[in-house]
Amino acid sequence: MVTTIAQALVLVLGLLAGRIWPREARRGLLTQESWVNLLNGAVLFAGKQGVVLGLVYLGVQPLEGRLLDLTGLPGAVQFLIAFLTLDFARYWLHYADHRVPLLWSFHRVHHSAEAMDATTGFRMHLVDFVQLAAVPLVLFGVLFRVSDGWPMHAALTVGIVADAIEHANVRFTLDTPFRRLWFQVFNTPLFHSWHHTRDGQICDGNYANALPLWDRLFGTEVTREVPPELYGVEDKQALESSWLGLQLLRPGPRQLRWRAGTAAAASDSPKAS
Repeated sequence: MVTTIAQALVLVLGLLAGRIWPREARRGLLTQESWVNLLNGAVLFAGKQGVVLGLVYLGVQPLEGRLLDLTGLPGAVQFLIAFLTLDFARYWLHYADHRVPLLWSFHRVHHSAEAMDATTGFRMHLVDFVQLAAVPLVLFGVLFRVSDGWPMHAALTVGIVADAIEHANVRFTLDTPFRRLWFQVFNTPLFHSWHHTRDGQICDGNYANALPLWDRLFGTEVTREVPPELYGVEDKQALESSWLGLQLLRPGPRQLRWRAGTAAAASDSPKAS
């Protein structure tokens, strides 16, 4: 419940921020793609809740990690370990989604977005959704035992907040010390925009969820001075922009052609890398 409330809150705040400080000027708060994203996310979330309720009804008990018990540690230490291992695992899963052809065939649903905003994180295939759900289940249901209180909820919530921030239609420049520090420590709309460039076959990287540290450590950062001009996938990989079309991987024509960034942003933004 805590993570669901946090997700709804950061979604609203991300959309409002995109309206006040837009990277791309738009007529309304939501685009056609935004509505598809929200519907897709609602269907996946409803399916997840149905599975959870079914397991509860059947009396299935949640798994508890047996290999390393962290419950005796202070809450702050539990949170730090849980957050770092979760973010690290998500980085490598994301890396695999781009490098393993079978996984990419499903992950390209997320990358078919051509109008980035805080709803883009909901644009994913069921296979992607199951993968992401499996990461905390394996980490905290098999490997680690973490207190089922604020350390666990906080570790999961940070990832949710990062997802909304990184996809937000917000113009993020590096013209203040605070923004430069943020860029070094935490994911930003500028950093993640280069993960969604349509030239992904040439400029493939920036896989981190919350901490860009992983991309810098493993040489996969591809950030440039300003956001890319176009988002999405190559024409031959384009998908029908409807929630059912995305889940069935139906080929389709492009629905939108948004340009990311402006001439003013290009002239004002300092070098990011």
